[in-house]
Amino acid sequence: MFTQMVAVGRMASAFLKYPTQGDNLHTHRRDGRGLSGGKMTIKGPLSAMPMLIFLAACGGGDDGGNTNSTFAGPVQSASNGGATTPAESKTSVVVSQPDTRGAPPVTPATTENTGGKVSGFLAPTPPMGFTTWSRFKCSRQSKLGSSPKLQPVNGINAPLNDDNSAASYSFQHFMLDQAQAIKDSGLQAAGYTYINVDDCWMDQARDAQGNLQGGRLWIYGNWDPKNLTQKGFDRDLSSYVSYLHGMGFKAGLYSSSGYRTCQIFPASAEHETVDAEAFARWKIDYLKYDNCDYDKQRDTKDTYQYWPADQRPTKPSDHTKEQLFTRMSLALRNATTNSDTKILFEESAPAGFLPQSSEFYNTMEWVRSLGELWRIGGDIKNYELDANTKKPVNPWVSEGGYAAGVYPSFYSTVALSRYVAPGRWNDADQVLIGDNGMTNEEERSQLSLWSILGAPLFLTTDVRRFTQNHASNPEANEPVDMAHLAESLKILTNKDVISVDQDPIGAGGYIAWQTDASFSEGIDVITKPLSGDRVAVVVLNKSDTSAQTQTVSLPRIGLSSLHGTCSIEAKNLWTGKVTTRKISVGGIQSSEPHSVQTDAIPAHGSAMYVVSATCDGENVRVLPTGQIYARPDNNSKTGGLCLTADNSGLGSKLHLAKCTGADEQVWQRDKTAHRLRLLAKPDLCVAFNTNGTAGLNTCSDSDQTQNITYYLNGMFANHVAAGDDLKRPDASNCLDITMHTYNAGTIVGSYKCGSSSNQVNQIWSGPGTPG
Repeated sequence: MFTQMVAVGRMASAFLKYPTQGDNLHTHRRDGRGLSGGKMTIKGPLSAMPMLIFLAACGGGDDGGNTNSTFAGPVQSASNGGATTPAESKTSVVVSQPDTRGAPPVTPATTENTGGKVSGFLAPTPPMGFTTWSRFKCSRQSKLGSSPKLQPVNGINAPLNDDNSAASYSFQHFMLDQAQAIKDSGLQAAGYTYINVDDCWMDQARDAQGNLQGGRLWIYGNWDPKNLTQKGFDRDLSSYVSYLHGMGFKAGLYSSSGYRTCQIFPASAEHETVDAEAFARWKIDYLKYDNCDYDKQRDTKDTYQYWPADQRPTKPSDHTKEQLFTRMSLALRNATTNSDTKILFEESAPAGFLPQSSEFYNTMEWVRSLGELWRIGGDIKNYELDANTKKPVNPWVSEGGYAAGVYPSFYSTVALSRYVAPGRWNDADQVLIGDNGMTNEEERSQLSLWSILGAPLFLTTDVRRFTQNHASNPEANEPVDMAHLAESLKILTNKDVISVDQDPIGAGGYIAWQTDASFSEGIDVITKPLSGDRVAVVVLNKSDTSAQTQTVSLPRIGLSSLHGTCSIEAKNLWTGKVTTRKISVGGIQSSEPHSVQTDAIPAHGSAMYVVSATCDGENVRVLPTGQIYARPDNNSKTGGLCLTADNSGLGSKLHLAKCTGADEQVWQRDKTAHRLRLLAKPDLCVAFNTNGTAGLNTCSDSDQTQNITYYLNGMFANHVAAGDDLKRPDASNCLDITMHTYNAGTIVGSYKCGSSSNQVNQIWSGPGTPG
């Protein structure tokens, strides 16, 4: 009756067309799956093109944490003081392995055994910094007259020793100008500490000993270097990295798992050891590792005409993707064994597969033991100037697939919140706040969404324009006005919002409910448990028109155990306003409303709060509560379909329906009792019936058909399992979408778990961590 879904993941070339000077340059994909849609005309030596820079940063539970914890990240988390650790917090909130590349082994973190702080990981909180790709790609960059002359740092003069003139301006100098601007603007003090360059930093040839070396010029790898004049990097990057370290930054580089990068430069397949040793010798702190390789369908000898003949690839690597990423992970570990500098490892491997394929979930499983973060989807929309207005094209509105806009990128990532844990981060791609074309309201929304995800915050914008020096001396025909940039800087340095991203328990945010699953209509409410029994809430207006004031029900954001005399505190993170009120309640069934009211939310805007409750002197635990949904199509403009009870009555069966936020679609996971309750009727639990159906029965501790464990791969299995390795169920039945049919009205029943193949019609996005 049921057939196993066949994996449809694919790995495609980074190019559909190889550009040459004078061609229309397509903005190439960074994850090895093809081409994004934008293009611009290139003429001559690219002197007028905007250039890109890539920066990366490194950086935690589902059920709150101890408020007496300390936090060593860039922003101090708020403390509630004297909170008791909730009973549910005693279950593990980390399903990943502790870091094994230099940090001491630790017990998988819980708020019980760490006091709310996770240690022993290279990235205990999400990394923050600057990156080049989306905004600058591999395009020529010009010197800004407002940039100060760089001074030696610890005796090192690292801008390729140029004379600070426009003619000698190197991309290495450009990177250091960005670092100086990050420091001068206050972004470094706010936590943005990684300075990462993406593709194109390396030369088209390895040296005589087979080592990667900095590129003499800043160009695409299959372009003729004769007519391009912008210098690239030092051949040996030691001085460049030391200069960044002297400024208080960390340095990141890029490579790929195949024989070539996406922009046709030498990559690291079969060179993992020698490349890792070079990275360690230069003392870099971060490596982004892409998917691109030789493509026998498109690559020809002309593709590599500017490489030495004996270094040109002629076939793809023989190793599997898992083997290639494992080889580099081990090489980095070995190269830094005796060094104080460890290298964070970002893996693009999951982005090589569609989330409707079993292989995507197989990959999400193995990347967790190899690195600290991973790209989970295609590129966020690259910078593009409108041909008529000469203004940046707004990246919010770009829809799903590759070159995805801000909201589609968020939606792809929030569906995988269960994979997030301290030292293990889903990368939603780059932060486009600044001169990328969004309104300030949209920029607030992006930082709110990325922070509630617990995502790395990698800024890609021309930070030089944020400085006071530039505000006083702007360029002619600035693409973005100075008032907008001043507000952008305030957004990026909002300590309260950043503290949600950097919260020490490392939980991932999840969707509590949606009034419409469309990318461009309705309201989304997203929640994230924080330390100290607090919960962060984002209320997002996806439509093009202003929304009315929104009511946020406390039970629906996980604060359902209200009883007796309660004090509710809500802080608006964008205005700083704190609202406190006292209520007397009789529990979740009380008729008195328990909610937070927002102001009217503008188009593509959002409201963001941190909410907490104490009742009779005790903190109210945040319980994983929200919609449970399946994703039918990566390119869908309508989002997923929600697990829905036929009605709110005893015996109700389950089906898929359009997500509307109805009571029949909001569920609460009782991880202690291993029950899945309908929030509106908490005495009704999901039961796996013997006839292959699933429905609502009266909750009973003795009814084993109600036992439910949520696994890392997204399966809800009918048994009780505990521990730190809940990757996939090895037996039992799972919630199953009948006949793999992703349509409203399709019955959701019970069927044998297809866990060995990560059967996708049994994979769900739900609230909270595995357990």
